Amino acid sequence: MKLLRIALPLLATLFSAPSLANNNSGFGLGVAYDLGAGVTAQFRGTSIFVNSDAIAVDMRLQNFYNDRRTMHAYIDAGGFFVGGDHDDYNDKAGVRLPIGLSFGIAPSLQAYIQAVPNFAFSDNDRKEGFGVDGALGVRLRF
Repeated sequence: MKLLRIALPLLATLFSAPSLANNNSGFGLGVAYDLGAGVTAQFRGTSIFVNSDAIAVDMRLQNFYNDRRTMHAYIDAGGFFVGGDHDDYNDKAGVRLPIGLSFGIAPSLQAYIQAVPNFAFSDNDRKEGFGVDGALGVRLRF
């Protein structure tokens, strides 16, 4: 619940941006499995993932496009926070470096898959350290 107090105002601010009113605004909204199942939004080079227990924010470092620009590989850098259920002892936060592949399914529909190397910090020694996760999602582009 403490995460929702942060995530909901952040998403409301993102959705109310005046530049979203025009077409091809660089905005996408969808569903994903990243730190669990949740909602994903992207505005230009910034991606946000939110669910009831976690939040991740990533900024685009580099894009690599194919000739027709229908598919591209990318490298992002960001951070994350995962709540530990009802116990602050199991909370963890850290840095991550998503490396992914994105492709168009339809003119306004984009799918992506990524490997997410990360380093987590936590009060619980078993939850701390280097790891590699994955993410899979679909976004509707506006």
